[in-house]
Amino acid sequence: MKTLLMIAAPLALAIPAAHAAEPAPNGDALFARMDANGDGKIDKAELTKAAEAQAAKKGDTAPVDTAKIDEMIKRIDTNGDGAVDKAEMDAMRNAHAAGGDAKH
Repeated sequence: MKTLLMIAAPLALAIPAAHAAEPAPNGDALFARMDANGDGKIDKAELTKAAEAQAAKKGDTAPVDTAKIDEMIKRIDTNGDGAVDKAEMDAMRNAHAAGGDAKH
């Protein structure tokens, strides 16, 4: 569970309760940082790197569970291209803010 939360953190973003219905204002910047090659999508390698960086900030040196990365991408990737684009990330964040799931 800890690993899944650490992997989800870069995408899910913590949204303050006072602004739960609004997307986080830094979502575009976060997406741009995660999209290392600038192709408009976050692929498995980019998401893995982001999860590793997030874990390292917390002092966790355990390897990232790539199966969890695959599971997350599959859940968020509504168009089935194997990556998370900006629209999919926004939909996931909005669903999370509303207390739902990324897929409707």
